[in-house]
Amino acid sequence: MAASPLIAEETRRRRATKRIKRELGHGNWKLVYADFMTVLMAFFLVTWILLWDLVSKRPEIDMACIQRMAADLHRQIDEDKALRKGAVPILIDLQPDSLRLTLLDNNQPMFQTGGAVLSGFAKEQFGKIASAVNMCPGNPLRIEGYTDATPYAGGALGYGNWELSAERANAARRELLSKEVDIKRIAQVLGYGDSVPSLPNDPTNPLNRRISITVLPKPDNASPPR
Repeated sequence: MAASPLIAEETRRRRATKRIKRELGHGNWKLVYADFMTVLMAFFLVTWILLWDLVSKRPEIDMACIQRMAADLHRQIDEDKALRKGAVPILIDLQPDSLRLTLLDNNQPMFQTGGAVLSGFAKEQFGKIASAVNMCPGNPLRIEGYTDATPYAGGALGYGNWELSAERANAARRELLSKEVDIKRIAQVLGYGDSVPSLPNDPTNPLNRRISITVLPKPDNASPPR
């Protein structure tokens, strides 16, 4: 018996509805993906705007004076005939925003063993450093002391490399002040003991004993030197 026209029409409508639903179902992932990409682009746009705002407001660091300072110290070392005969005891490390000067126990010691009294040789080198850093009187200074890993008899609770490195850094501070470096420029005096060796594979090497003077950027509110 043939189906009635009404039943046949209803069957066609149901089949068409199912086909449309299947087609819509297969395309849903495209809508979700498009929404995801829109949100992702908006996130990157907002992040870029925030970063650009931070970078544009960051004050530029004037390195011209620090670069002249590094060049002057290089000149002083090159003109020192005594230094040219051996290994140079001052390392000059020019960074994008600072200048790090490191005085090493190279051919001649900076201090007596286990003490914080500067040798005559070390005082001569600090004279060169003071002359250079005084070219930029508006830049603060950070002074750091380091020792080798030779242990002290007092053990962990007695006098050791932590105290020695701090005392040597402070001795360097006093020596710079004696060479007419303004006391207001001293921003930090730090002792690291033997915790940051320059030669990690040889912690008792004398080259681990060193003093670093870092010339820092001017504070934002600093007025230019007159």
